[in-house]
Amino acid sequence: MEDLPEIIRKLKLPVFVRTDAYLQDHAFHGQAVLPAVETMQLLAASTKECLPHGDVSLITNARFDKFLPIAPIDRERWIEVYHDLEIHQDGTVGSRLMIRGRSPKTAITRLVTHAALQFGGEREDDSPLPIDLVSALEGICVAVPPDRLYQELVPFGPAFHNAAAPLFVSENGAIGNLHGGATDDPSGPLGSPFPLDAAFHLASVWVQRYHGIVGFPVGFDRRLIYSATKPGESYVCTVLPAQRDGALPRLDIMITDQQGNPREHLTGLEMKDVNGGRIKPPEWISHEAQRRSLETIRNQCTALSLIELNTVNNLAEKALSDDEAHRLKKLSPKRKTSYLAARLCCKRISRQLSGDLKRPASAISTVAPHGGCPCCPVTEGHESPFCSVSHDSRFAVAVASNYPIGIDVEAISERVQRSREIYMKKEERELVDGSPLGPDEASIRIWSAKEAAAKALGMNLAESWEAVSVKDIGQKQSVLEISGRPHEAFHEAIDGHVFTVITTKSS
Repeated sequence: MEDLPEIIRKLKLPVFVRTDAYLQDHAFHGQAVLPAVETMQLLAASTKECLPHGDVSLITNARFDKFLPIAPIDRERWIEVYHDLEIHQDGTVGSRLMIRGRSPKTAITRLVTHAALQFGGEREDDSPLPIDLVSALEGICVAVPPDRLYQELVPFGPAFHNAAAPLFVSENGAIGNLHGGATDDPSGPLGSPFPLDAAFHLASVWVQRYHGIVGFPVGFDRRLIYSATKPGESYVCTVLPAQRDGALPRLDIMITDQQGNPREHLTGLEMKDVNGGRIKPPEWISHEAQRRSLETIRNQCTALSLIELNTVNNLAEKALSDDEAHRLKKLSPKRKTSYLAARLCCKRISRQLSGDLKRPASAISTVAPHGGCPCCPVTEGHESPFCSVSHDSRFAVAVASNYPIGIDVEAISERVQRSREIYMKKEERELVDGSPLGPDEASIRIWSAKEAAAKALGMNLAESWEAVSVKDIGQKQSVLEISGRPHEAFHEAIDGHVFTVITTKSS
């Protein structure tokens, strides 16, 4: 059994919860309840008053097992609760918020624990997530308008509407902007409670979409405050799934300021359905959530990273190496976003293949030493892969393989059909005319197959138009001949975009 720290002092202190008007906006089934962030603030302030030199910036083993109802302010301005402290020899402080309750069947009263946590402790690994991992969201995304978030998904009142557009969720997490709140009250020792509370809202959206439950935060493993958040400021929030399976989804949260400085990192957040299944997420948020995206493409490569351009935030430039930043300066504003997204994809593939989530983003250069082609460098002891990138109006995608590989993504439109005389042979035009896919979808597969082949085989696009002959067009797979040798192109369509990949292993 693990050794428990020795308790050197115990205290039970009366604490008063002030039922300020804004707290009435945090209501569950019509009853205002104390938010978890306010509970932590209350316990931290009481601990600091008792132990001025105590460390409250690290919180571990937090549990929020029961709601604490808050009476309307016209009935009672203050609620008396109790703060139970256990001061340990190693400097940690066990902390519990308790209230005296009465049994419904007897006159006996007892103290009921509403929340329990620990302040202080060992800081073995305080490094935040690298900035490239909080600069954009991986995966096929759903945009969540803030008005629908607070009307339909997290229906709290205006004081707790602090998640701001743009907000996105994918199977790989959630990303969005947070506000520090507009209250005039000074922040407590943990900073403004509103950014983390809004981060919990993003976490709730994610579990509603991917677990089908309306989840509330009931505990977490660790919360580290690097620098306290402040009212009136704006932040970037990233929510990442730490555990996809199991009875309770577990998530990690990173809050970063607009300059790229880490402010909070919370790990092991547990979200639970406290409604007993009586309240269900609306259909629009959970629709097709479990569909595995790009499975056909993933099966042809060693690693894949996809980022939607709209999720790239203003921290992305801070993730670049010197070589990458130098190239960025030469690009137009429109081209910069797709360039940033593609470089972030390459860095993520580098991390996947290296097993390295701690290396500074700027230390991963995706500019090949010789030439301008992108690369996915790996750490010593790992074989450097072949890689390819592509982007269109919505997506950037990168793939890596042990074989030469090419990837292309294109929005389905009439554009490639109108210009087919330029890049199609006579036989290919006949395939398009007879394809059950229709002219636009068939044409885009020929175009993207030739584009992907050019990348895989080191040709320019004009050379690819001549060297590549498409012999059969399929929805998921097409047959090619390249310089007399057979190849296959693999396709997948997502929301009006076609992804195509070719590797030399198919020859």
